[in-house]
Amino acid sequence: MKKSREYRIVRIRIKRTKRLPAFLTALTKNKIALHHLTTTDNEVSFHTIRKHLPTIRKLRYQYGISFRIESLDDDQVLRKEWIVYVGLLILFAIPFFFSQWIWQVSVENATPEQSEELSETLHEMHLAGPFMKRNKPDDSLIRQYILSKHRDLSWVHIHRRGSKIIFEPLEAPVIENEVNNDSVKGNLIANKSGVITHFNLLKGERVVEENDAVKNDQLLVSGVIKSGEESIVYGAEGEVYADYWIESAFSLPKKITYQTMGEKTYHFRWANERKKGNEWKIVKLPKWFSMIGEVYLQQELIEKQVTLDEKSVEDIVIPLLHQRYIKDLPPKTVVKREKLLNVTFDNDTVKGKVLFLVNENIAIKQAFNQGD
Repeated sequence: MKKSREYRIVRIRIKRTKRLPAFLTALTKNKIALHHLTTTDNEVSFHTIRKHLPTIRKLRYQYGISFRIESLDDDQVLRKEWIVYVGLLILFAIPFFFSQWIWQVSVENATPEQSEELSETLHEMHLAGPFMKRNKPDDSLIRQYILSKHRDLSWVHIHRRGSKIIFEPLEAPVIENEVNNDSVKGNLIANKSGVITHFNLLKGERVVEENDAVKNDQLLVSGVIKSGEESIVYGAEGEVYADYWIESAFSLPKKITYQTMGEKTYHFRWANERKKGNEWKIVKLPKWFSMIGEVYLQQELIEKQVTLDEKSVEDIVIPLLHQRYIKDLPPKTVVKREKLLNVTFDNDTVKGKVLFLVNENIAIKQAFNQGD
């Protein structure tokens, strides 16, 4: 820092005297460069650096010269010094460095139980705390992992706002399980073609393995277990999950209106006041307070209108198609991935096709024949 100050530029103003020429000659003999030398009727001025001031002061006493020193760069915002360049580099480097990180991850529009479970999953994926953006997996891979872990969810919206990521889970619709006649013994066969991913068996012997491609009506799990030369009929029970693709075509108006969740607001209600239907959840408060009233959280629905383009098709239309298929699929089914095949835009219509990678229990029971 001291060295940089020595090279700051100053202006020397000298009153004209008879000894001024000799003084200027002495300066040049002492290797002091005189820049921007200007003369007027009353004075002579030149530019030099602070490093030479001790020598200049010593010579002025010798020649009886009086002068005035003016700093030229005190008012300058950017001086031509290395410390200034280093400071500018740091000034731009720090925001750039911090912009390469995700600093906040939150779960919104979820129940407390969902928020806690989803936060644990994000910890497993190393996505819960600060992490570099380049280390973040693709959204489809994140969604695929979350949906495979939480089969009560049908979709997870992933929003990124600057250095913040927001996860918004959507619950799968409640589907009543079909009543199975477990007393009937049989094998498990495939009700559609796919690639086996995993088993969840209670009884039976596998006939196929994970990653095997199977076809419709193919035997998956045998209910007959061989022990030496004997065959014991136990019956097969359980689930066999497989991946398969669904192709969906859509045709929508170019301008659509949809509803989204708005801001959460807190409200107070007296104990004898009638409850409203739009409350989201009750805030836990001390028991004695319930005699007076209660505080509840309310979240309004906001209606939005959007003109579809290719990006909004991926952000809005694909999740809607996803929800439609989930409603018609069996329980525990997960849509793991989606792929937009093509999309065309007419004056008032948007048409396209989407592929969904579905993971579903494809096993159904086939009763033994009387001869088995």
